[in-house]
Amino acid sequence: MNLILMSAIGILACLGLAFLFLFKTLVSGGRKEGLPVDWENIFAPSRYKPMERLLDPADHEFLASQPSYSRRMGRRFRAKRIAVFRGYARCLGRDFARVSNALKMLMVHAPVDRSALAGLLLRQRLMFSYTMFLLEVKLALHSFGWSAPTVDVRNLVGALDAMRSQLQALAAVAEPTLA
Repeated sequence: MNLILMSAIGILACLGLAFLFLFKTLVSGGRKEGLPVDWENIFAPSRYKPMERLLDPADHEFLASQPSYSRRMGRRFRAKRIAVFRGYARCLGRDFARVSNALKMLMVHAPVDRSALAGLLLRQRLMFSYTMFLLEVKLALHSFGWSAPTVDVRNLVGALDAMRSQLQALAAVAEPTLA
């Protein structure tokens, strides 16, 4: 009985700490960046064009067809490509956070109610987080030598570009002098 009680207390304490950490992150997250001055250049989809080819198996096949190819060289090549891809993914996540925070700030300061946009923003954030999680799982499997993940980065970039368009439209309504 005491073991069950102690386990339950330990689990509740861990959940409480996790909740406090999450709450602190959510409360302090919006204060890091102010509103961007240049709404047009808050996000550039062309920046992520190289992601489409980074994990292409054709490059690895070409490398493997060379006479001086070794398995070690293939592993290093794969690791470097994954590292570069993860760097792009981190930048994509930061751009998503910046666009999302700018949208939230404009919604808060908008003269009319934007509750429908808040629901859409939450849904897009959940879908983006889910897609990024799947991407990390695929990259982890690929780093262990499994086949190259089929990653369609255009969907992530397209979703972010759609959010940027919403941000520009909302900014034009909120501040007509910027349009």
